Amino acid sequence: MHSPTLLRVAALAASLLASPAPAPAQNSPSAQGSAEPGPRGWLIGASFGVPVIDGEAVPDLFAIGIHWTQLRPGRLGADFSLGTMPRALTEGVLAGGARGGVALPLAFSAGVLVLPSVGVSLLGGAGDGGGAGTAGFNAGLAAVIHGAGSAGLRTGVTWHRFGDAGSAVWLWEVALVRVPRPH
Repeated sequence: MHSPTLLRVAALAASLLASPAPAPAQNSPSAQGSAEPGPRGWLIGASFGVPVIDGEAVPDLFAIGIHWTQLRPGRLGADFSLGTMPRALTEGVLAGGARGGVALPLAFSAGVLVLPSVGVSLLGGAGDGGGAGTAGFNAGLAAVIHGAGSAGLRTGVTWHRFGDAGSAVWLWEVALVRVPRPH
């Protein structure tokens, strides 16, 4: 697995997104006491992910998706994601996944949010031979790096466990996101 490469890409993107005037952190004491709270609203993004199964990255099964995370200072918010695997489409199979649950946005610093999350996972597929689906649960941790503008980078990992699967699936993701501005 090439997680050091993923971390280098995230660090490079963070330096490009950083601004001399970063947005205030949503949970810092100065942000809570000021008239300008941190980002509130919906964090929306498009992602690219690589699954890891039995400790091995499977780049041929990369996923693309969209996600929405509700940002509320220090409070649980809704967290949703929809995705598909382009490789499956080229093989004549419509495969999709959905994740739904809650995330707790925490301000690590003025331009960095940490998003622990938990929820349910759904996978399904359909092709010429029929279709099937399964459900499970997930837990994840993501970081969002943003500057004073609305652009940001989200990177994270989500652990998925399905009842009928022999092992868990880890999904490493990188996403470009729109960060809501403080109200």
